[in-house]
Amino acid sequence: MSEQSIIHNQLENETESNNTYVSITDILKEMQQLPKEYWFNLLQIIKLYRESVTQTAVLEQTQETDLLMQQHRALAELTKQWIEEGDEKEQTETWEYLRQNLDKNRTSI
Repeated sequence: MSEQSIIHNQLENETESNNTYVSITDILKEMQQLPKEYWFNLLQIIKLYRESVTQTAVLEQTQETDLLMQQHRALAELTKQWIEEGDEKEQTETWEYLRQNLDKNRTSI
């Protein structure tokens, strides 16, 4: 292999390592270098990795949902407490203030 070819390959490898994009072609090239008797093991590793990533995403979503439910329960309890204990005029003023600020900061879905 010529010196120019070696330098070109080194530059190409450095560029690839700096780039986080990976194509299916890159994965297939690596697989082709692996003896076929190890493909089954590689497939199992890929499946396990995919499952772990998917489970992590589901867990994060579940935790977000749990947090929202806790906040909803706390808000419902606070509202109940205001109704039972509070001054009607103060409650009306507070509600108007909260409603205006919630509407102002609301994100559209």
